[in-house]
Amino acid sequence: MLPDKESLTVEFKGEQYRPQTDDEIVDNVVALANTKGGALYLGVEDGGTVTGADRRHCNINGLAAFIFNKTVPQLSTRVSLLHENGLPVVSIEVDNSQQIVSTSQGKTLQRRLKADGTPEVVPLFVAQFISRLSQQRSYDFSAQPAPEARLSDLNPEARNKLRSSIRSANAQSSLLSFDDVDFDRALELVVDGPDGPQPSVAGLLTIGTIDAIRRSVPAASAVFQVMKGMSPKVNTDPFVRPLVDMFDRIDELMTPWNPSHEIMSGLIRVDLPDFDHTAFREAMINAFCHRDYAQMGSVRFLIDDDGLTIANPGGFIEGVSEDNLLTVQPRSRNPQLALILKAAGYVERTGRGVDAIYAGSIASGGAFPDYSESSAEEVVLFLRRVVPDEAFIGMISAEERRRGAPLSVWSLIVLSLLREHRRMTMTQLCDFSHLERRRIVSSIEALVEAGLVEAVGGGAYRSYMLSAQVYKRSDGLKSYMRQRNIDATRREGLVLGFMENNDGIATTADVMDLFGLSYISAYRLLKKLEDAGTIRREGNGPSSRYVRV
Repeated sequence: MLPDKESLTVEFKGEQYRPQTDDEIVDNVVALANTKGGALYLGVEDGGTVTGADRRHCNINGLAAFIFNKTVPQLSTRVSLLHENGLPVVSIEVDNSQQIVSTSQGKTLQRRLKADGTPEVVPLFVAQFISRLSQQRSYDFSAQPAPEARLSDLNPEARNKLRSSIRSANAQSSLLSFDDVDFDRALELVVDGPDGPQPSVAGLLTIGTIDAIRRSVPAASAVFQVMKGMSPKVNTDPFVRPLVDMFDRIDELMTPWNPSHEIMSGLIRVDLPDFDHTAFREAMINAFCHRDYAQMGSVRFLIDDDGLTIANPGGFIEGVSEDNLLTVQPRSRNPQLALILKAAGYVERTGRGVDAIYAGSIASGGAFPDYSESSAEEVVLFLRRVVPDEAFIGMISAEERRRGAPLSVWSLIVLSLLREHRRMTMTQLCDFSHLERRRIVSSIEALVEAGLVEAVGGGAYRSYMLSAQVYKRSDGLKSYMRQRNIDATRREGLVLGFMENNDGIATTADVMDLFGLSYISAYRLLKKLEDAGTIRREGNGPSSRYVRV
């Protein structure tokens, strides 16, 4: 099946009026390899109309060999001949290269999306090589010697602050017994440069002087904005701090714009801020830890009437996407910087800071964190301003007190989805959460056992909803009964639907299996349809069956 339209990973090239030249084909293959991989289709116009590939390009073996010999390093592509409406289309599939690829003529190209969403091929300049390689996790820019940096560029006060953070995170850390020289070496704040020891990029970012950071890592800045309607209330110029001070400075700017609301959870008062403190701090640190420091631009914080947006230069690294954030193995664009921040207790030690962002946002009554505006150029996180739901927050607080431990992020996601959508099947829960089925199954089982969730129906039609005790806690028993009564109505329709697809016939055993009902319950459901004149019973005893009227 041909794609419907062009995208970052799909390129159409029509050949009705002019065949593509060999150089044009190689240029497009190189650009795909240097971006995200994808497919080039010869014989398809930009709008998706198939007009047919040129005859000489239909020699697919020769085309694959030609591309191999015209790329550096040599690329193996998968070339196939398709037929659409009787017309030939040549498909050239290209993998995402782990190296920078050029044409044999020395052109290095990449793809990007224009403002209207259509793709274009543009040069990949030498200055962009670092960003490309770090995005592929094949180069750690943060571990390199900082350009023009000297040992005197490390700030002793910032180093002491880093030591204090390590002591708070792990008082037994052997790092605390080292003198400054060994301390810097052990954390690779200092590495060997061309002319001897010098600060690493990670070291300068963490404890460097402001002037040195501006000189050696000019992209390491942040901006903070607050908008009320169309009026800016706060709008800082880009500012630079070593990270041990940057995090505190952002917290200071954030505090006046993150008020708390007091609600009751049973007999316990709970202060609920507009933006969960843990979720915000993890999101803030992630933005600095995983941003692309070889790409100009600031980490941006914007508070407006809808919520908080945190954006950092550099898209998701290879293998990470919005859909697998919660399940993918933790990966960093700047591994050395991440190790330093973990040692100091800033970053979640397991690398699962995104779990804390989700858990904090959901448990406080907010919506899911939203990464949908992220692109190849930046990661954009939106945290919606909390609208307190006392019943939901109270349910979570009470269950966590009963357990003596926080609910897992998986359980919080299930509860949040059921709260929003009322009733969902297992398939819907998996689709909406982007989680593996095994995680949803184990979470559902635990929540059912805890009495927070109950199953409705059986077999392929089984769905889940918040339990009666949850609805009762929120004075929502009427809503609960409506949801339960919906099931009875749906069952009647499903029985009739089953009969339409089964030659108009159903047995009591069919209905028992369809909904997981007992014999008596299945009989009563069929009897109700029979009394309504919708179906009629034929035969008696175990051999009886029901037929659509």
